[in-house]
Amino acid sequence: MTDYLTDFVTHLHAQDRSAHTIAAYQNDVAAFFAWLETQLGKPVLPVEVTPFDVQRYRDALENAGRQPAGVNRRLAALRGFFAWAIAAGHASINPVQSVRGVRQDPRTPKALTAQEVYRLQREAAAQRQLAQARAGDAVTPTLVDALRDEALLNLLLYTGLRVSECAALRVEDVVLSGKDPRVIVRSGKGRKYREVPLHKTARQALEAYLAVRSADRGNALFLGQRGALGARGMQFRIAALAEAAGVEDVTPHVLRHTFATRLLREAGADLVTVAALLGHASIATTQIYTQPSASDKAAAVAGLK
Repeated sequence: MTDYLTDFVTHLHAQDRSAHTIAAYQNDVAAFFAWLETQLGKPVLPVEVTPFDVQRYRDALENAGRQPAGVNRRLAALRGFFAWAIAAGHASINPVQSVRGVRQDPRTPKALTAQEVYRLQREAAAQRQLAQARAGDAVTPTLVDALRDEALLNLLLYTGLRVSECAALRVEDVVLSGKDPRVIVRSGKGRKYREVPLHKTARQALEAYLAVRSADRGNALFLGQRGALGARGMQFRIAALAEAAGVEDVTPHVLRHTFATRLLREAGADLVTVAALLGHASIATTQIYTQPSASDKAAAVAGLK
C-alpha cells in the first residue's frame, strides 16, 4: 500500500489541500488497510476492497467506542481515496459509496461565554499595561509581544478568521484608515478572497501594535522571535492567554465559533451575512451555529413548572 498512499498524497498536494487534511487522510487510509490486513491475514489491494469490508470496518470503529464524527471522518477519507483510485486505474468501484455514515445529532461548536470573553480580553489588556509600566518610554520586546497578543486575540474575536488565514496576513492586508476599516483575506479556504469589516476594538488593538512593530522584519502582520508568527505560534499565544485568564479549551477556532455565535445571538445577523463573513461556501455550513447548545437545552428544561 505504500506506493498507493504516496501517489494519493501527491494527488492531495496537487489539489492544494491543507497539511492537516493530507496528514489526516493519509493516516485514516493507512489505518483501514492495516485493519483489513489483520482481518484477512494478507495484504489487500484497493481493487479488491468490497463494500462489505467498509461496512465491517465502520461497525468495528463504532464497537470500539469511536465517536460518530470520527467514524464519518474516516469514511470520508476512504471515499476520497477510492475516488482517486478509480481515476488512477487502481480500482473499478468506490466501495464506500454505498456505505452509510453513522447518524449523529448536530452539535453546536464550542463558543465562549460573555464572561470568558471578558476574562480573555482583560488578561491581554492587563499584560499589555504591565509591560507598558515596566517599559516606561521605551519600546521593549516584552511590550511589543504584549501588544501583538492583544491585537491577535481581538482580531480573531471580531473577524472569525481561520488561524491559517490570520497567519497569512500581511501588513497591507489591514486597512485602518478611511471610513471602512477592514481586513483583507486574499486566499481563504478554497482560495477565496473576502474582506471582513474591523470592529473598533480590533482596529484600536491593531493600531497600537503596528505603532511599535518592527518595520524591517518583512511584511508579515504578526511577528515572532524568528520572523512571521505561524499558525502554531498563534495557537500557543492564545492558549497562553487563556491559561493566564483561567479559561479552558481556547483555540483560534473556538474564537471563530465565538464570533459566529455572537453575530447570530447578540447582533441578530442573518445566516447569509454570517456565512459571507466566515468565508463559508454554503449557508448550510453556517446553520450549525443555530443549533441549541447543551446549556440552551438545560435552560429550556429548567424552565418547566
